[in-house]
Amino acid sequence: MHPLPRSLEPLSGESLVSYLLRLGHRLGLSPLHLSRAAGWIRQGTPNHFPGSLLLDLPKPQAEAFARLTGQTAREVSALTLAQWRDRYPPIARSLFEPGRLMRPDAWVYVGSPRFCPSCLAGDGTAAQQLHGGPWFKLWHLPIVFVCTEHRRYLEAECPYCGQPHDAQGPLVQRANDHTLHPAQCRWTVAAQTPRRKSFACAGRLDDRTAPACDRPQPTADILRFQKSLRGRLKSPTRAMEASEYFTDLRLATALISTTWPHSRDLLDAKTAERIDSNSPKLHDDSGGRRNQQVRDTPPRDPVVCGALLMAADRLLSRDDLPDLLSEIMRAAFGSPSSRTPWAVLYDKHKNDCSERLRQVAEPATRAFPRVNGRRGTHAPLRTGYQAEHIPAFLEPDWYQRYLASCAGSESKAVRRAGAVRLVQWATGGTYDDAAEFLGITPIQTRLLPGHKTRRSVRTGCNPLELDRALRSLASELQSPREPPVDYRRRRQALHEWVLSTDAWKGLVRELPPDLIQFRALTNDRKRQDASVFIWTLVTRGEHLFAPRPLEAAQPTEIRRQWAARRNTAWFQYSRPDPLPHYADLRHVLAKYAQQLARDIDSGAGRIAPGADKAGGPHSPTLTHSQHSCP
Repeated sequence: MHPLPRSLEPLSGESLVSYLLRLGHRLGLSPLHLSRAAGWIRQGTPNHFPGSLLLDLPKPQAEAFARLTGQTAREVSALTLAQWRDRYPPIARSLFEPGRLMRPDAWVYVGSPRFCPSCLAGDGTAAQQLHGGPWFKLWHLPIVFVCTEHRRYLEAECPYCGQPHDAQGPLVQRANDHTLHPAQCRWTVAAQTPRRKSFACAGRLDDRTAPACDRPQPTADILRFQKSLRGRLKSPTRAMEASEYFTDLRLATALISTTWPHSRDLLDAKTAERIDSNSPKLHDDSGGRRNQQVRDTPPRDPVVCGALLMAADRLLSRDDLPDLLSEIMRAAFGSPSSRTPWAVLYDKHKNDCSERLRQVAEPATRAFPRVNGRRGTHAPLRTGYQAEHIPAFLEPDWYQRYLASCAGSESKAVRRAGAVRLVQWATGGTYDDAAEFLGITPIQTRLLPGHKTRRSVRTGCNPLELDRALRSLASELQSPREPPVDYRRRRQALHEWVLSTDAWKGLVRELPPDLIQFRALTNDRKRQDASVFIWTLVTRGEHLFAPRPLEAAQPTEIRRQWAARRNTAWFQYSRPDPLPHYADLRHVLAKYAQQLARDIDSGAGRIAPGADKAGGPHSPTLTHSQHSCP
C-alpha cells in the first residue's frame, strides 16, 4: 500500500464519511476506491460500506488508512462515533460483532444523517470553498436536531428529491461515483429517459435558499436544551450518568409516542400541537383501532424530534413521575402489565436506565430484570436499610401508618408481600429469593397483579398506591429513630425451636391457681401452640410459617388433628378480647418472649432446641455452635 500523493487535513468534528467524500473530491477518486486502497473492502466484493466503519474502526484498519492518508491512527479513529460509545448506548448496541450480523440501532442514523446547509457551505477558507464544509459526526445522533452555531433546525431530507424519507440508507450512497461534490445529494432517483435507468439526485444540500429550508426558528428553550444534550456527550458529565440519562430519555420519548394521544396532556399546548400536526403516525389507524406497537424510532423531522425529546426530558424531571407514569399506562393500555408495548421496551433497556426510572417503572410494568435466568431486580437498590431489619410480617405500626389506607381487605397479604418487597429492594435477586430469606412461602406473598383489576376493585387494594406507600416506608427506614432489630438473627436462633417441657411447666405455674388445675395446659399440643405464639412475638413473623417440631414428631393421625386446630388456637391467642384463660397465658408468654428476644439480640448465639435455663428459672439457654448467628 502506497501513501496517496496528496491528502487532506480532517476538520474538527467531521465524520469518517465526510472525510472520504472531501478527500475523494480533492483527488478525483470515489469513496469506494479509497476504501479499497486502505484494505477495507476487497476487490470483487459488493460495493457496500459496512456501517460498522462509522461506529468504530479496528486498530489494523485505522492504521492502514492512516498510512494511506498521512495521518495518525488516533486521528483516523477520531472520525468515528467510538468516543461516545460509553456515553450514548445506541452506539454500542449498533456495533457489529464477529460472526453476528447486527442491525443499526434506530437511535443512530448510520447512513442518513440530518444536516445543516450552512455548515456544509463551509466557513469561507480555501479548502472548504473547494470541497465544502464537514458532515459532522453529531448529525448521526437523533439527539442533535439543531445547529446551535447557525441557530437553525437541521434538515432531514434532500429539498429536491425528498430522500431519505424515514429509511436508514447505506453508509455511503453511490460509493463508486467520483463526480459528485461532498455537498451534493447522492441518493439515486429514476431517470426520465429509457437509455438510463437511474442517476444521482445531485441537488446541492448547502443551498441556504432551497425551499425545504423554510423552517421555524428554534426557540431559546430549544437551543438551551440542545446545548445541554451535547454537553452530556463530553466531560465533566460522568460517562455512566450520561449513559443512564440517554436511556431514560429514550424510554420517556417512547412512552409519549407509544401512548399518544393519551400522553398529550403531559405536554404544553404548543408542543402537543406541533407533535400532533407533524406526526400522523402517532394517531389511530384508518380503521379506528389503535395500533399498540412500541414506537422506539425518533422522528426524522427535527422540529418534531426536538419537541418530543424536550417533552420527554421535562417528564423525567417531574416529581410526580410515578403517578403520571401509572396514569398514562392505565389510560393507554387499561392497566399496568409487563405485556404492554412500553413495558416490553423497558424490559429491554432496564439494565441501562437510571435507578430512579427503575423504581418508577417497576409498579407500572410489574416487570423485573432477570438474574440467572429468573426474574428479579436489576441490583440492590440504595435503600439505606439492611434486609435483616425487615420482619417477615410487617410491624403493625409500619402497616397502620403507611399501608392500611390502601390495603383494602388484603391486610394479611399486604403485610407479607410488603416485607418481601422491602427485602428484594435491599438485596436484589428474585421475589422468591426474598421470600425465602424471610422464611415464608412465596406463593402466599403475592400482591395483587396490576392487570387483575376486578379483584383490585373488589378488595379495595390498589397495587400502585401500595407501591408508593412502601417506598415512603423505605425512606423512613433509612434513618431509624432507634437501633434496628436484626430479625434474621432471631429467626435463625429460633429455627426448629420449641419450649422445653420444664420451661413450659414453669410458665404454667405462674398462672393463677384456678387455671393450673386444667390438665390440658400441660399437654404437648398446648406447648406447641405456646411456642408458636412466642416465636411470632420474637421474630415478628406469622404463625403460619412458625416451626412446629413437636407436631412434626407425632404420628400422621395426630399431626392431622393438631393441624386442624391451628387456626382455632391462634384465634384465641390473637383475638383482641381473649378469654380470661388465654389473657393470663398471653401475659406470661409475652414476658418470656421479651427475655428471649433480649438474649438473642445480645449476640450470645443459637438457641439449643428445647433448652430452658439460662440465668433464670424460665429463660432459654443460648449455646454457641458452628451454626450461630453472625
